[in-house]
Amino acid sequence: MPPSPLSASAPSTCNSPLPGGSMSETMLEESQNRLQLDSQLSELSRVPPWVEDLGVRHGLAAETRYAINLCLEETLANVILHGYKGQPGHPIVIQASCSGDSLFLAVEDKAPPFIPSDPGQRTGVAGSLGNMPLGGNGIHLIYRFAASVDYQPLPDGNRLILGFPTIAAKKIAV
Repeated sequence: MPPSPLSASAPSTCNSPLPGGSMSETMLEESQNRLQLDSQLSELSRVPPWVEDLGVRHGLAAETRYAINLCLEETLANVILHGYKGQPGHPIVIQASCSGDSLFLAVEDKAPPFIPSDPGQRTGVAGSLGNMPLGGNGIHLIYRFAASVDYQPLPDGNRLILGFPTIAAKKIAV
């Protein structure tokens, strides 16, 4: 899905790879771009301030910050409630990295494998948010609001990489 139009923002200084990416690129400050959570819904309250800090440092538009918060809340709730069955004491790590004009958030857990297929490829999926039934729409929202979604199985868990634009979309004059 193409990114939504963004308001003007400061240019991003993103140029660090995802885990396993090119070592020739500079990694962002580790402590500012990594958030470790416990598998408790109360931990979700730590995410918005962290996203806000990322947004300020990388000049992210308000729309992008909203999309990041929504996608992370849905992803983390799914991991906590479905992957870890609501049991606390299990790690979830979010790592931010950049490449070009995109910010990537890798969410890693040690829950059983779960492949979040694109709900738009299923039959019977509602075409608008107003037509969607309540509940069970987290994955649909993730695919709707993230510019890219990539799942990578890990030997002992899962990695979901969400991509978001870091610069304002430019209007093309016709």
